[in-house]
Amino acid sequence: MTRETYRWREEPDIIARFVHDKELPKNTPIVLRPNEVCVVLEDGRISGIVTQQVMRANPTTSMLRRVFGGKRQRSYLFAFLGPYTFTMPFASKSSDHQTMKGEASLRVHASRENIARLIQLPAKGIMEIRTSDISNLLIDEAQAYMSKTIQRFTNDELVQDQADENTTIGLCMALRRTVESFGMTIDHAYITWKPSDKIRLEAEREHVTNMAEHASIQAERDQITLDAQLSHHQRRADHHARSQAMNASAMERAKVEPELARIKANGAVDEADWQNKRRALEHELHQRRVDATSKAEVLDILRSKELDLRERKQQNDLDVAMQLFDAVQKKKLQRQQQKYDAIVKISSSITTTE
Repeated sequence: MTRETYRWREEPDIIARFVHDKELPKNTPIVLRPNEVCVVLEDGRISGIVTQQVMRANPTTSMLRRVFGGKRQRSYLFAFLGPYTFTMPFASKSSDHQTMKGEASLRVHASRENIARLIQLPAKGIMEIRTSDISNLLIDEAQAYMSKTIQRFTNDELVQDQADENTTIGLCMALRRTVESFGMTIDHAYITWKPSDKIRLEAEREHVTNMAEHASIQAERDQITLDAQLSHHQRRADHHARSQAMNASAMERAKVEPELARIKANGAVDEADWQNKRRALEHELHQRRVDATSKAEVLDILRSKELDLRERKQQNDLDVAMQLFDAVQKKKLQRQQQKYDAIVKISSSITTTE
């Protein structure tokens, strides 16, 4: 029957675990995987360090069996040699008063000869050592160094490659002694910057600019469509007005000409009356020309209103133009009614004279 193997490391962020002899399951095989070691302590002193390589070096008599066997009271520090990453957030203000935030990351590894220095942490009550524990021990030093460095540069200078490289090298040198006190060595470091207030404002400003340009383009499209609709309605209104004017003129001429022909045929109208009628007809023709001119004025008014509508970018331009046209038509009809009343009055006077 195969015995269950004791595993001291079940999560990837665990660096080391300190256990006493009585805490280990009895007669349970303990296997160290590659890059794992076990520091054996007797009476507070290191008596040996076991690795997988040592086990393979003596396959007949297992080194682990000789170390974990016997009746002595021992303690064991199981450790993983790495590599592992320590992440430390920081925040400070640059020389141009921009809040700079980010994370400093250290990539480190431990050696078999120096890993026993982690014993200082179980002595402080940390029996299970994780990457977050080491990060918490380094964060104050990292924050102090990053604050001092950030305050010497502006926001634009910090994001340059040369300044970032110098900051990374300086961070490694600032934390090297503390990291080595845990039996570890820094492989490399890197800094991840979060967007500053200035960068966020520039991004928001660019977004607002893009939105404004999009709205301007959409407004131009709407204006083109509106102009086409307005031009179409103007042409229709002009054609309709001309047709009505021609029809009204023909109808009035048809009404007046028979009367004049009858009066002339009867010889009841003398030369003076005939001249008066002629002047009335000339006046009517002149009034037609005035009406045509008023239509041109209407078109000019519509065009001026159109320019005004473009500036204000309102959607009610067509209604305003049609209202203006209706007002002019109404005035025109009033003038025609006045002319018609005048003609009727003249006809009545002629009839009375007869």
